[in-house]
Amino acid sequence: MSLKRLIATASCLWALSCTPAQKQEAEQPTAIFHAFNQLYSDVSAFVCTLASQGYSHVQISPAQKSNPGSEWWKRYQPIDLSVIEGLGTEDDLQQLIDQARSCSVKIIADVVLNHMANLDGNDGFEDLTQYPNLSPADFNTVASSLGQKPCDINYSDGNRTTEIDCWLGGLPDLKFTENVKTIHKAYLKRLLDLGIAGFRFDAAKHMPPEVLSDYVDFIEQESGGTAWSYLEVIQDSDTRAADYNAIAPVSDFLLYDGMKAAFGFGGDLRSLPPQTVDDPTSVTFGQNHDTIAALNSHAINPYDDVTEAYLATGYVLARQNGTPLVFNDDNLNAPFVPFGVKFRQIMRQRDAAGKSTTETLLRAIDSPTVVLMERGAEGFFIANKASRKLDLRTLDVTLSNLEGCYQNLRNGFTVAIEQRGDKKFVTRWGTWERGGIEVQGRDALYLVRVPFEQCGG
Repeated sequence: MSLKRLIATASCLWALSCTPAQKQEAEQPTAIFHAFNQLYSDVSAFVCTLASQGYSHVQISPAQKSNPGSEWWKRYQPIDLSVIEGLGTEDDLQQLIDQARSCSVKIIADVVLNHMANLDGNDGFEDLTQYPNLSPADFNTVASSLGQKPCDINYSDGNRTTEIDCWLGGLPDLKFTENVKTIHKAYLKRLLDLGIAGFRFDAAKHMPPEVLSDYVDFIEQESGGTAWSYLEVIQDSDTRAADYNAIAPVSDFLLYDGMKAAFGFGGDLRSLPPQTVDDPTSVTFGQNHDTIAALNSHAINPYDDVTEAYLATGYVLARQNGTPLVFNDDNLNAPFVPFGVKFRQIMRQRDAAGKSTTETLLRAIDSPTVVLMERGAEGFFIANKASRKLDLRTLDVTLSNLEGCYQNLRNGFTVAIEQRGDKKFVTRWGTWERGGIEVQGRDALYLVRVPFEQCGG
């Protein structure tokens, strides 16, 4: 372990917060497509379409042999990490990785290393001899009654001991013995050898920080610093993202909660921007499998209306910071989301070319249902969460950096922003016959700057 990582980990162990540190050399993803619970062979068929949309990475669901059954949550209950089965064979996974490589997409593997499967449905006891290569000594259990659940998690007792040492429901909690760490590293190495280019660590807040740090160091060493990994850290009264994001980027539930308050029923988009994890690389999302009530009976702060979640995803993609993770249904069902991915790709390309793409929320439209964001002078995003159309014939954007001709990525119509005396207005919206702005209800638009000639003079 590097000295810097050792110091950061020690700080995490002794304090309730850690300052962000440089985590890895791998390039931050442009956007990650979450191929949630999808067969690897199915993902192979459309991965290059995702590349054309602008995605740089695809996250797959856990690959190991798991609790049998079709329910998605059984994928998160490992039985044997030495066997790849469930959503495809090892050959299927290899074919997906190879196909993705052919169109410059990288695959991130979701890994479950905190616990093993609840195979008998009993939350209080499990036969700990049924997992290959593991023994009862590799589990947190009652010493006098091997297999008995030792304790329940308390998320508000002022420490994180129970989060780390107790079982998640009936899922047998692993001790990180040398045997367990050897098994885990062999699994990570096997995936890396197949061509996996990064990892999501499920239930990371239930694992000791020093163990996660050791695993991230191992991945960086084995990948030559090219693998990009992140940690699932769902905040509670005892755990904050700052307890872990010195080790690797974390999932940004702070941002999710703030967006839910703004985009959800009765919310006010003028409250944006919300609080975020203090790390520009943290993984951001409009919704994920932990927040969707239709998938999860214990969903975290779910939206009542899925179209509001889609708009939050659109907002995530328009932002400068963060690493967007896009749930597969969002990309399929919200017509604007794939264009948000392309917008993000273009903004990153222009930023790399030396053009400013700084994110600024504009207050040119004073409405609780509208958000307008510029990315320097290079593009802008507008979302309308109201059910009715937004139709303004005049829009003053004098205080923005926007000026010139902009093209809507979804349908190609152009918009002109010009000086008129000492002010700037939207003088063309699709045609020179009208200015201002028009956005359908429950919709979002992404516009990028193009040569003024494209606006037709």
